[in-house]
Amino acid sequence: MTKRADDDLPDRTIVDAKRTQLGVGKRDPKAPPALIGTTVLGRYRIEALLGKGAMGTVFRGLDEKLDRGVAVKVMHEHLGTEPKMVARFQREAKAAGRLQHPNLISVHDVGTTPEGLQVMVLELAHGAPLADLMKEPLPRARIIALVRQLLAGLAHAHDAGLIHRDLKPANVLVEPAATGELARIVDFGIAVLRDPDESVAGAKLTSTGQVLGTPVYMAPEQAMGETIDHRIDLFALGVIVYEMLAGVWPFEGNAIEIAVANISKDPPPITTRAPGTDPDPMLERFAHKLMARQLDKRFASAHDALAVLELLDSDPQAAALALGVTDIHKSLGMIALAPLDQD
Repeated sequence: MTKRADDDLPDRTIVDAKRTQLGVGKRDPKAPPALIGTTVLGRYRIEALLGKGAMGTVFRGLDEKLDRGVAVKVMHEHLGTEPKMVARFQREAKAAGRLQHPNLISVHDVGTTPEGLQVMVLELAHGAPLADLMKEPLPRARIIALVRQLLAGLAHAHDAGLIHRDLKPANVLVEPAATGELARIVDFGIAVLRDPDESVAGAKLTSTGQVLGTPVYMAPEQAMGETIDHRIDLFALGVIVYEMLAGVWPFEGNAIEIAVANISKDPPPITTRAPGTDPDPMLERFAHKLMARQLDKRFASAHDALAVLELLDSDPQAAALALGVTDIHKSLGMIALAPLDQD
């Protein structure tokens, strides 16, 4: 299946330009090119263009006070004219700045330039986007190791009241570590705070009513502009796990077709979607529960999902029961995935 750039546009928030080759120095029509070579917020020197995403342009920079590399994200000027957007950008940057977890990228600073540009300064991480590692199905042990870390990072963020809302392989960096691989979730740039005073809980950020996110990984309630909560991140992770197992997305088509499929259909069995593959049946069931269309069929939290993931090796029978598999003996061999009673 051919992936389209507009379906999976990475925000590239903290990817080192030398590793990702994202066109450093190329003129971006939405980027303020005059920023390169200048210092913002009194201490961050802008050195090179890394890339851009839905919310802003990202530069590699240097913290002149601490002499360390940083990523500097500048909100697109057209978004900076919306007072609600600016207030949310600043509020959420401050909230994300309180996140301290090995599987999340830290926010160092936030502020406004004299010209009115909204700036967020983040940790500069060195790693390959998970998307680059998923050209074909991944081994079971590697999937479990990576997903365990992603769930741990999400649990920490969700406990702090933050929802990522655009979790996808391009927004996960994987770097070598002493224990194997370190997976880190990046770009809470369109994250939302759970806010009981907002009827849509932040599902729509702009005055135009645009629902932000990436259709392939977008939960049904998010795509329909309904009330959202932390479980949209679990849905997105389910799609990622499916993709890790199959090497392809659950559904094929353009952005609208995939969004509609996520709303109206259960993902097909991986052996149907990707003939010739041999996915782990319990991991596939795990992916299906993460991306259940009905909220009461989805995991209630990242903590719950992580607990079941740990059972896959330590107590497969308990894992099978937690995943709603009634024929446990069959499930430990080869199971046919029944729908999760969505209708």
